Amino acid sequence: MRILLIDDEPIALTKLELMLTNAGTCDTAGSGVEATEYFVKAINDNRPYDLVTIDIELPDITGLDLLNRFVELEHKNGITAAKKIMVTAHSNVDFVVKAKDKCDAFVVKPLRKATLLAKIQELFQA
Repeated sequence: MRILLIDDEPIALTKLELMLTNAGTCDTAGSGVEATEYFVKAINDNRPYDLVTIDIELPDITGLDLLNRFVELEHKNGITAAKKIMVTAHSNVDFVVKAKDKCDAFVVKPLRKATLLAKIQELFQA
């Protein structure tokens, strides 16, 4: 499985990568710009991501805007959509309502490995 992990907190990003290292190959991005570069390159290389985790609060773009950008890129390029998990430190109901049709799951920090892996397993069995 190809995985893109997006979080502007280096410690959170490292923890996510360690949690998912056995699930597949992970690329990490600390900003929306970097994440978009990875995402576009994966599409151009004909090796799109299977799973993307997106932190809701990034320094250069909101997680919602990044989610919309990725969905648009997938649609425009006619590729199978990656499973997308939104990651947040707070449960913002307004955000959940805006993103629910475009993402596959939400997880709240602090992340627990067992919870995250169970959520991923659930997404890929559906």
